[in-house]
Amino acid sequence: MNWKVIKTEAQYKKALKRTMEIFQAEAGTSEADELDLLLVLVKDYEDKHIVLPELDPIDAIKLKMEERGLKAKDLGPLIGTKGSHPN
Repeated sequence: MNWKVIKTEAQYKKALKRTMEIFQAEAGTSEADELDLLLVLVKDYEDKHIVLPELDPIDAIKLKMEERGLKAKDLGPLIGTKGSHPN
């Protein structure tokens, strides 16, 4: 297929579908070249048309903790506790 700048959602969905079909293309093949082009076109479309909400990093951590059933005390072994500091 001769890909062009993506201007509609239908074109975007078609490009995404093809990207997924050839995502494991071997380097140096025509499919790898096509994949490289599709990634640029898809990114360009997304940059122009898809707005992601701003997310506070603390809220993101809290959400992940809730999803995994973790409490603040469960993070101690990973990040240290309030009163601990490196020697």
